[in-house]
Amino acid sequence: MKDKLLVFLNLTTIVCCSFVAIVRLESRLSVPKAPSPVQVIAPTEAQIKEQVKHEKEETRRAKAIARATAAARAVYRQNGCDPVYSDLTGRTAYELGLSSRLLAAVVFTESSCRASAVSGRDSIGLLQINYRVWKQHTKQEYLNPDINMKMGAWILYKYIQRHGLEKGLHAYNGFGNPTNEYAAKVLLAAGMTK
Repeated sequence: MKDKLLVFLNLTTIVCCSFVAIVRLESRLSVPKAPSPVQVIAPTEAQIKEQVKHEKEETRRAKAIARATAAARAVYRQNGCDPVYSDLTGRTAYELGLSSRLLAAVVFTESSCRASAVSGRDSIGLLQINYRVWKQHTKQEYLNPDINMKMGAWILYKYIQRHGLEKGLHAYNGFGNPTNEYAAKVLLAAGMTK
């Protein structure tokens, strides 16, 4: 009977240990809980209308810039320039509310569309900005077409805003020549003659 009791105790120990081992193994191998479902919140009607309005405005803006770029490209080609700066001219003119044809004509008249142009009067770049007068940037920075175009277009815009088109062009040219020769030359290059 003692032997039967020992066998029973050994079997009980083995079964008990096996059960504990299985429980431990199952806890390690247990499948993680499924993530809670993502809650989708539908946009409101007002949000949809705002998104549509924003998309229409972006489309309108992109089309206007494309038209301005095409106009600048036409001016550059008509005057024998490489139209490489058409995009920059169109975008800059659009942002300031300038005619891209006029801005391209000033680029042609001032530098023959050469970003590296330097005059004997300390004027440099596409729009021949005098770095001694306009000290917002260094001489080297004004050789950068982006900086030169944006600053030169802003100067031109301010002069036209203050003096009107022809006198504004005259002011941009430094008021040097008392005639309207410079304005006439720019307007002819732009195809905007009267």
